[in-house]
Amino acid sequence: MAYKNAIGIFDSGVGGLSILQHIRQLLPHEDILYVADSAYAPYGCKDETYVEQRSKVMTEYLLEQGARIIVIACNTATASIIEKFRKQYGIPFIGVEPGIKPAVELSKNGNVGIMATTGTISSSRYSELSQRYGSTVKLYHQACPGLADQVEAGLIDTQETIHLLDDYVTRLMQKQVDTIVLGCTHYSFLKPVIRQITGDSITLVDTSRAIAEQLARVLEQETLKNTPGQGTSDRGAVAYFTTGSMASTRTAISRLLGQKVTVNSLL
Repeated sequence: MAYKNAIGIFDSGVGGLSILQHIRQLLPHEDILYVADSAYAPYGCKDETYVEQRSKVMTEYLLEQGARIIVIACNTATASIIEKFRKQYGIPFIGVEPGIKPAVELSKNGNVGIMATTGTISSSRYSELSQRYGSTVKLYHQACPGLADQVEAGLIDTQETIHLLDDYVTRLMQKQVDTIVLGCTHYSFLKPVIRQITGDSITLVDTSRAIAEQLARVLEQETLKNTPGQGTSDRGAVAYFTTGSMASTRTAISRLLGQKVTVNSLL
């Protein structure tokens, strides 16, 4: 089934659901197509050529299904391809990037930690962000191998997840950071567990809401926003697709969103 004028979202897996939740709150009349490239996840440990190839497949599938604007709900993919894809496809793309700027503004002691994937931290876009906004503070970059995989499996508060978080978060706390950036969309789902480790003294920066707000602004500016009666229904529909196991993805999405969903295979 093709959708008319839908919002397309893609991620290496289910992390982008943290953004989708805010989009649904802000833009309830919009149809949304969410694609999880689960068979090829995670992107964070892959090289840029690989990430670009997979992002191209995701983008062109969403366009075929009727997307008129695309959210790249992955920090690694955004860093690798967003500028190129904006020129190549001629439609609006909304990207995500670590919230270094707001973290610097929020920090009181000038020590800011960033949790992100290896791919994000090693990207030139991340380096540019760090140089642009981090000159007045000390930035501590913490790669978090394995963390996105745990969220991908819906394993939010298992012993293995807690062990990984305790290791990564403690390293940053030892640097006396007072602010931690969640630099991967998957990590948004781990905030309650992270908070158990940090207590209330550390500010957590998550840009999921800000990305949804930016999407709303672009839809308004480009006159692409749906209003009641223009979409498939008064309340927009959400369709989920995956390149991986439909059963596993359905289980993970249902667990993270707290509701049963139907997941379609992306062929």
